[in-house]
Amino acid sequence: MSNQNGFNEASKKLGKLSQVNEKLTLDVLEEAAKFFVKVLKPNIPISLRNHKHIRESLKVKVEGDVVVVYFDDNSFYWRFVENGTSKQRAQNFVKSTYAQNKNKIEKIMLSKIVKKMEG
Repeated sequence: MSNQNGFNEASKKLGKLSQVNEKLTLDVLEEAAKFFVKVLKPNIPISLRNHKHIRESLKVKVEGDVVVVYFDDNSFYWRFVENGTSKQRAQNFVKSTYAQNKNKIEKIMLSKIVKKMEG
């Protein structure tokens, strides 16, 4: 007797999904993070002061099973530029850059995973 309830097909797809390993996932996340950094840098406001700008301190790092986009410790003030203060309006360069590039970031992440699932 043949099982025609569609579960066999779903089972095959789930089996392929389980073959997407942590290394591939980290590679995909790192690639997406590097793309985000690339598109974010031109949107970071430049200070009029003559010192190291936060644009220069933007980094991507893999920590265990997590990929992190961050500013170096000496650039803690990016939050004030992003969110504003009582004396400075918010510039939202991180939020707006992500919103503008969300679909591209998702495509970067999905394309490699789908290729791995397809074999």
